[in-house]
Amino acid sequence: MRISTRAAVVAAVLVGTVVPAGTAQAAGARGAGYVWADQPTAASYTPSAGYQMNSTGPAVRNTIRRAGTGVYEVRFTALGVTGGIAHATAYGTGTNHCKVSGWHVSGSDQLVTVRCFTLAGAPADTRFTASYTNRTSWAGFDHGRTYPGAYVWADNPTAADYTPTRTYQHNSEGFANRITRLGRGTYKVHLPEIGWEVRGGHAVATAYGSGSERCKVPGFGWDEGSRSEITVGVRCFTAAGEPVDTRFTLTFTDRTNILGLESCCNPNGHQSAHLLAHDEDAASYTPAASYLHVTQGGTATGTRQGTGDYTMRLTNVNLGGGTVHVQSSSWDAEFCTVGHWGAGGIKVRCHDAAGVPVDTPYELSFTGPWLLG
Repeated sequence: MRISTRAAVVAAVLVGTVVPAGTAQAAGARGAGYVWADQPTAASYTPSAGYQMNSTGPAVRNTIRRAGTGVYEVRFTALGVTGGIAHATAYGTGTNHCKVSGWHVSGSDQLVTVRCFTLAGAPADTRFTASYTNRTSWAGFDHGRTYPGAYVWADNPTAADYTPTRTYQHNSEGFANRITRLGRGTYKVHLPEIGWEVRGGHAVATAYGSGSERCKVPGFGWDEGSRSEITVGVRCFTAAGEPVDTRFTLTFTDRTNILGLESCCNPNGHQSAHLLAHDEDAASYTPAASYLHVTQGGTATGTRQGTGDYTMRLTNVNLGGGTVHVQSSSWDAEFCTVGHWGAGGIKVRCHDAAGVPVDTPYELSFTGPWLLG
């Protein structure tokens, strides 16, 4: 398994909005959902059916409300269970970035707030992708066991070592995840006992809160000297690219999607993929097999059209819908956005902290529409 080029750092975290004490939990369902938010100035709308999903039913629709400049409320219908984790990625070829600033139960629904910013850190209306899951088991079986997966909401950014609230974390082996701080904006997330089942894996981190910080995963791997624990490194930066202590959310998965849903196609599955695009300078290459998952034995081919301008093509996956998350996996403050996805593949655009296009490795995940099998 890949380990960060800075072996000292390995961390992963999950985002979660804490529900005020005394708030009654509604009769929501366990499950997951995603949206592609493509109307950044609309007061409210229902995203295109092909680019949103709610696991409570194929016909159930999520909605989006614009609460202010660059502030959006995504309503995941019928998923109102306290806990879970959420992620967001900016969409487009520009340098805006997005994050999660909270989530909470509203009736039987889950409301996830997404905030988007310019390169300078000012709120900005922006297209984005967002996902939420409150699942406590990772679907898909291998030798009678669920696939390994974990998530955490890292809510104590200056603590040297702590266990995040159990309500907002998950570990497929039932153990408590832990976080250590290695330096300003540098964290290691400890995921105990899931390492025995991991073959490669994928991790994604999203900054959490109302500010303009960004977070990323520079690397992950088995804990030194042990195959039982996976450690994930997390690095967080200000909009200007300086390391900063901040809250974040993190998800780790292996051989399925980051929502913990069936990865195609035993009934009600979702075509899925995750990968590490490791060769940022190559004109064309195949991503490392250890970190590559494409449903039904599919393949991936990465190409570079120019500095920081990439396309990832997948086989056995219908890119005519679904959702995508992407982030730079370098050590420094580079960041990536989802430029587009469709029949020609998934476009990724990457920049340095100053907004200049830059070549960088990146992590990518795709979760497709509901397939009734």
